[in-house]
Amino acid sequence: MARYDVIVIGAGHNGLVSADLLAKEGLKVLVLEKSNIAGGCVRTSDLIPGFKFNVYSLEQYLIRATPIIEELGLAAYGLRYYEIDPTIFAPFKDGKYMVFYKNVEKTISHIQNFSKHDATAYRKFVDDFEPLSELLGSMGLAAPMSMFDLATELRGTESDKLFQILFTSAKEILDETFETEYVKVPIAFLGPAAIGLQPSQKGTGWTVAWHLSARKLSRPYGGSGALIDALVRMLQSHGCVIQLNSEVEQIQIAKGKVAGVKLKDGRIIESKIVLSACDPKQTFLKLVGEEHLDSSFVADVQKIKIANGIAMKADFALNGLPKYSCNPTDEVNECHCAAGFISPSLESLERAYDEYKYGVNPKEPGLMVALPSSVDQSLAPNGKHVLSLETRYTPYKLVNNQNWDEIKGEVADQLLDIYSEYAPNVKKLVLKKYSASPVDWERELALPSGNFFHADMSLDQMFNLRPTAGLSGYKTPIMNLYITGAGTHPGGGVSGLPGYNASRAVLHDLGKQKLL
Repeated sequence: MARYDVIVIGAGHNGLVSADLLAKEGLKVLVLEKSNIAGGCVRTSDLIPGFKFNVYSLEQYLIRATPIIEELGLAAYGLRYYEIDPTIFAPFKDGKYMVFYKNVEKTISHIQNFSKHDATAYRKFVDDFEPLSELLGSMGLAAPMSMFDLATELRGTESDKLFQILFTSAKEILDETFETEYVKVPIAFLGPAAIGLQPSQKGTGWTVAWHLSARKLSRPYGGSGALIDALVRMLQSHGCVIQLNSEVEQIQIAKGKVAGVKLKDGRIIESKIVLSACDPKQTFLKLVGEEHLDSSFVADVQKIKIANGIAMKADFALNGLPKYSCNPTDEVNECHCAAGFISPSLESLERAYDEYKYGVNPKEPGLMVALPSSVDQSLAPNGKHVLSLETRYTPYKLVNNQNWDEIKGEVADQLLDIYSEYAPNVKKLVLKKYSASPVDWERELALPSGNFFHADMSLDQMFNLRPTAGLSGYKTPIMNLYITGAGTHPGGGVSGLPGYNASRAVLHDLGKQKLL
């Protein structure tokens, strides 16, 4: 019977980051993945022959603000990034567009083209919110801090200001600060909308600082999956194993302590430690089983909120370059290269959320847009391009018993219709399309209700409350069972921090490393 020091369940990027860090410390690690490919939400695949698409996640900027890539030495395993500047592009129907550059002064200069008020306001906004952005970044690199501890550390007016921001809504802050939609919309999009929350929802104010982190935006050559390829190579170089097509049916428990796992094919693999990168509900209610857990703990896990889907995605192979009405050049320009966010106004995002909330596909959802082939020409044949459109907001369960498998192609066409209002030539460029609904995401990746955050990222499920009170430090009530993934602190997105922090918790308990 096979025996390992650590078994990691799930070969998404967080599971692999944990596995790599543990292997680096000399532990014998086995990674088990139910799919036939590693990566989870971070994959690059030729969905359409000859064209490489980032199948789920579109961008990588969070992980670039962490020490993970350097600490694991992933450059030695083939991972190379290229910089994106400007980082954010938001077109509007009147022909104007907003771009955010890595250099704040360049961003302010652009804003002055349509609002001197907002240019001045943005300078103050950055001065006020940059410390919050840095604080949140540093908090993500350690076990989660409670609100009480945070208030104690900050003290005085700094604490009062932070809590005022935390408990207000993003929309209130943006409406009070800026006069134009050109600035408000992209900030709201790469804030509450990005995590599936409504801009007017109380407790979203802290997310308005997130777009500042996008200044770290860069993309791996060869697509997002290049990160996974490097993590896999690094793990294998340490003599550790990834087994694909290996679904875990049960985490083995003996006398309140982890003993290993049982696979769906009946095999039992022993291990001293198990680290689950599955969502918390699946980990405890399915893989562990309620019979091994206290009833009050089970009740807490059952109460974890998971939204009714968040997004769907449509990918298109194009026979040329989309031409934006706001910047109509025949060659690649800054609008093509940046991460795109499309919505006419904050009110439009609000309406989209209201429709989604009742299980209706919004008439005009917000769109996240990526054209990575505009810079990385390895993703498409010469002169051709890959276009990805991802929505905010799309329900998993639809009203009137609509079936996603029957309508997703039609919905993908509707998304292209919306995009064509900003890039009128795009429809005639389409060679083929591929669409994935929230149901597909659940089916293919075991994401609950197609939710790639594993649990809502509302304020009541963040920091030391993620995924629930008493279960935020990666340890569990079962001895030597740990959890990681998007459902743990500091949440979803391609940061690798849940994996990084979980591995540190394991190493600390083994006496190999101190916690931050």
